[in-house]
Amino acid sequence: MRKVFSSRFFVFLMPFSVLALVVIPLLASCGRKSGPGRAGIQRPVIEGVKTDVVRMMRVPSLYETPGEVESKNSSFVASKVMGTVTSMRVDRGQAVRKGQVLLTIEAGDAREKVAQAQQGFEQAVQAKKMADEEKALAQTTYKRYKKLYDQKAVAQQEFDEMRTRLKMAGLRQQAAGAAVAQAGAALAEAKTYLGYTVVRAPISGIVVDKKADTGSMATPGTPLIVVEEPSYRISASLDERFLGKVRKGTPVMVDMPSEGGRKTFPITQVTPGVDPATRTFTVRIDLPYSAGLQSGLYVKLYVPDGVKNAVMVPKAAIGRRGQLYFAYTVSPDGILELRALRTGQEYDGYTEVLSGLNPGDRVTVSGFEGLREGDIIKEAPGR
Repeated sequence: MRKVFSSRFFVFLMPFSVLALVVIPLLASCGRKSGPGRAGIQRPVIEGVKTDVVRMMRVPSLYETPGEVESKNSSFVASKVMGTVTSMRVDRGQAVRKGQVLLTIEAGDAREKVAQAQQGFEQAVQAKKMADEEKALAQTTYKRYKKLYDQKAVAQQEFDEMRTRLKMAGLRQQAAGAAVAQAGAALAEAKTYLGYTVVRAPISGIVVDKKADTGSMATPGTPLIVVEEPSYRISASLDERFLGKVRKGTPVMVDMPSEGGRKTFPITQVTPGVDPATRTFTVRIDLPYSAGLQSGLYVKLYVPDGVKNAVMVPKAAIGRRGQLYFAYTVSPDGILELRALRTGQEYDGYTEVLSGLNPGDRVTVSGFEGLREGDIIKEAPGR
């Protein structure tokens, strides 16, 4: 009897519990509205926000390509002799003038060669002096014998012997002169070799790289220091379809972050010929002097390539967080929505939007401080 009563009671309670699970959420939902403006959610109201409309505009189409800043004249300074670097006189970023000592190399052997060559030269000079004196004496004796011979005071054989001595003295004098010249050349060569142990700047400029320090081994032909003249240009590669369309003087936009953004410069050189591997050709653009320029800087070139229709938004409407770009759109009832953007080119205060916005969207343009997604804005008067 007790078991039957328990089963019936359980059966009676189970439909009631199921009904409660269905009805309770329905009752709770009756007290709130759907949609973004539903009651019970307190949204801050931001006043004085300026907005503008996203537009479809006809703008120039630009071909984008990377470029690099390079020096017009770079000198890779290397040693002409092998030896240990005994002193390094400069460092990276230091300005140097032409002829300034950059580093020195061990010169023990070179000094010995100079000393030996100097000694040989002095000996040759001394021998030349003796040969000159011998020639002078032979000349005087010959003249005396010539007078005696004319007076029939000496025999023909004696006169011939004296003439031969004069010729031999002359030959020895010539040989001594040649020896002096040879010894002088050897001395000059030894001094030149010694001069190679002192490495000087071939041009005036800036030391941009240093590949050795005191104690390093210098070998002929291996660069030790790189010096650049502070005169720079941009080198970039263009697609072959621009060959014939761009020429010397064609203006292009250059985006240089280190120099504060975009500037327009004329092309100064178009290299003839197309690289068969990349199907590109090279253009160069001379840059005016700027203390912030240095070789290796990355830039972007924008070359005119017709016109196109593009979704454009005022530049002030776009914010950035790290590498992400965003904008706040405004719904018809004034609620802010955060949109992630993918941007393109910039034109006269407007930025091209590749994705994230559509023509007709209204966006905020008065800054992003204090704005949050879901806030309600009250536009500034006159908007």
